[in-house]
Amino acid sequence: MKKKEIFAIIILAILLCTVILVLKNERQSPYDFLKYRKNYGKSQNATEFIYQADIGNKQHLIFYINENGNLASAIIKKGIFNYNILNISSEILLNGSDPYNFHFSSYNKGQNWIYWGSIQDKNVKKVLIDEAEAKLVDTNYDFRICYLLGTREVKSSLPNYKIIY
Repeated sequence: MKKKEIFAIIILAILLCTVILVLKNERQSPYDFLKYRKNYGKSQNATEFIYQADIGNKQHLIFYINENGNLASAIIKKGIFNYNILNISSEILLNGSDPYNFHFSSYNKGQNWIYWGSIQDKNVKKVLIDEAEAKLVDTNYDFRICYLLGTREVKSSLPNYKIIY
């Protein structure tokens, strides 16, 4: 074969691989990406989907049950060829005696943050975090999820919260 033909075949192979990667990414959900990545520890490996929200800028917030049987969250951003994990928050025990538990974490080099938790008390009507109303989500389990995302500077990793019945 001539050098031009070999070069053309190589270029075609590269283009074909690129198209396959892009199509694979288009069909894969953020949760599937999270679920099928393994070897990151039981607290980070997803076993059951709970809730997903599109939070803008090609970012998704995912709540899931991890291999420890606890509630966890991840923020994932869609890239050109794959998803990228921006944050995996530590887990919240679901079998505790507290009627609510909260967790705070920042991501994107501290430019963004999430304050989230589980609410086991069915009588809770609202959750206010630093006077802002958190999103309260029903699940198919004996708990609800609440979360608030932000971009402003946070002075403490323990914001003030208020439970409204």
